Amino acid sequence: MRKALGISGVHVEVYSWRHIADDTYPEGAQIDLLLDRSDGVINVCEMKYCSDVFVMDAKEETALMRKLAVFKGVTQIRKAVHLTLVTSFGLMRNAHSGRVQSEVTLDDLFNN
Repeated sequence: MRKALGISGVHVEVYSWRHIADDTYPEGAQIDLLLDRSDGVINVCEMKYCSDVFVMDAKEETALMRKLAVFKGVTQIRKAVHLTLVTSFGLMRNAHSGRVQSEVTLDDLFNN
């Protein structure tokens, strides 16, 4: 994944993260994979399996933005937060995909 993201020379700590709903963030959030990089960036990786190119709709975009907002609010992180989509066959670019800053496919994971 490091090569696919262009960060092969950067030290990376790998985590998952979850916040249980509370009064401040009543919906809670879970992130399966965080890449906490030594260059001041955290990749929040969202995993999506589908049998074709993943198409993001307005509902999915809203859910991802909420998840990022909860993560940033709860952690008070000072690093840049990049949304990374990990999919089987990539992401179709459309009106709702612009917030995804990087993507990794199965080919990237298994052919590098």
